[in-house]
Amino acid sequence: MREWEAGSWEKELAAPGAPGVLFVHTPLCGTCALARKMLGVVEAMMPELAIASANLNVMPGLAERFRIESVPCLLVRERDGTWSKTYRFGSVVELADKLRPLMSR
Repeated sequence: MREWEAGSWEKELAAPGAPGVLFVHTPLCGTCALARKMLGVVEAMMPELAIASANLNVMPGLAERFRIESVPCLLVRERDGTWSKTYRFGSVVELADKLRPLMSR
């Protein structure tokens, strides 16, 4: 999982081949740490799936743009270019099921 830099998130979103999955977190959030571990397992299961991460503390503009209400938050780019938000990280199986359709793109 590649961590985005504070000043480059807008460029990262607009770049061709930008990741379709963005994990939004804060460093001191325990739930975020658990969610990151779960995503690490999903990444190991699907190594060709690009997942990026962003520290919301240093990217307040990201929170405004996507109207992020809490962390952890998983942003997934849909086929039509819109982004869906997930706040619930129930299990690795649920995350894998949610992200598996991205593999066929």
